[in-house]
Amino acid sequence: MSARSRSPSRWFIPLAAAVLTAAACSADPGTPEIPSAEDYLGKWNYDRPDPAAMTNMAVLHLPTGTAQAPQIGDIVVTRDPAAPDTHLIGRTDVGCTWRFRLDPDALRLDPPAQLCNNPTSHVSYTITAWTATVSGDRMTEVFSAKSHRADRDLDFALEKGARTRTTESDPAAAPAFVGAWTFAPTHQGTLTVTADFGNRITAVTGDGCQWTLLARGNTAKLDPPVQTCPRSDGGTETLTSWTIAAAGDHLDTIMIGVHASGAAFTIGAGSLTKS
Repeated sequence: MSARSRSPSRWFIPLAAAVLTAAACSADPGTPEIPSAEDYLGKWNYDRPDPAAMTNMAVLHLPTGTAQAPQIGDIVVTRDPAAPDTHLIGRTDVGCTWRFRLDPDALRLDPPAQLCNNPTSHVSYTITAWTATVSGDRMTEVFSAKSHRADRDLDFALEKGARTRTTESDPAAAPAFVGAWTFAPTHQGTLTVTADFGNRITAVTGDGCQWTLLARGNTAKLDPPVQTCPRSDGGTETLTSWTIAAAGDHLDTIMIGVHASGAAFTIGAGSLTKS
């Protein structure tokens, strides 16, 4: 969900005096080029959250203090068909759609306050400001927002967001997820991941359920997006969303689904280490 600015500088070389009306211009090699709409297009994954540097760590302001919320997942940026030269559309992997204005120095949310009733985690929030800038395949972002709860609104913000562009077909992404993993003490259990074909992987949780995901860059997503595991007791467990971000010997994960009992669950900010 941010931005920095850069401004153009031009200098002119006059041609021969006989041609007074002509001039040739070239960009100052010391001045960065202003990003175009094309520079923002594509799929962008959040980099691994870093609590020490507060990179990709949103801060939620609660009545009793603050809480940190790691940001993982992706956004796909495309041109706005209604205004392809001035606006872009960002669609996040959790089902929210956002509209941005292309300014010379950054992308900015336009209009500046937009609501999403998140269909994945079933929460509602309004982003009040969101700015993003790019440099090659790297994106930085800053956003501020309000989470709408039954009894009050809660402010939350990301002050240091970082993303990397990836591609839809990325066979080289799968190996980063392969191996045996153990959940941190807050979420007991194990996870075994094997490579299938291309950038598809299979994840087997400690209860024996098998799930298929598609890896792109450092992020793997449940694919197909809703999967059900039959259990030995005759019940089922369903996942409606699962995002895993890989970085070396660590995985970060957010899992949403329905238990065999019918109770909905969300395992957010889960962390795993390679066994």
